Amino acid sequence: MADQTIKSPDGETLRLVGKVKTTPHADDLPKPINTDSTTIEVIVSDGRLISSGSQWGHVAIDVGGTVYGMAHKGYDKRARTKYLADNSYRDSLGVVLRVAQIEKEKIQQELERRIRAGTPYNLVSNSCSTNVADVLESIGILAHDPRFLFAPASTVGVSPKELLIVIQRSKRAVKTNDYPRR
Repeated sequence: MADQTIKSPDGETLRLVGKVKTTPHADDLPKPINTDSTTIEVIVSDGRLISSGSQWGHVAIDVGGTVYGMAHKGYDKRARTKYLADNSYRDSLGVVLRVAQIEKEKIQQELERRIRAGTPYNLVSNSCSTNVADVLESIGILAHDPRFLFAPASTVGVSPKELLIVIQRSKRAVKTNDYPRR
């Protein structure tokens, strides 16, 4: 590279030491902006002492008006209105997350795959909260606090409260809905 110099606005001589192309196209070309976004809602409910496994709460995910959640008998899939009515005996918070349409479709496909797989409930490795955390993390939304796990890349052992705290802090969180007990 030949010695190239320019004068700065204050009169200082500057020498070119290198060039780096940071964009694959010229600056004057229009750049695509993805505005194809939609939302999903993660619903976290209070614990219930009389229900085995539900002492720590329950987590479900609403994708397009259908709520998916892992229960002791397997996956539960209901219409949003029915789910909220059936769970009106306890307080719940819904965290609305912004996602791209393709991410929403990926979440729904993964939830349907899990229903077909029929993997049995396990409080530590296949619970309501670990399932939702796994699905969210498959599209890049952090859903567990990696500081508290033996294997930070794993969502094993995610509690409903931990999941709620982490996703509320996400840059994708749009709002929180309160569903008080009736």
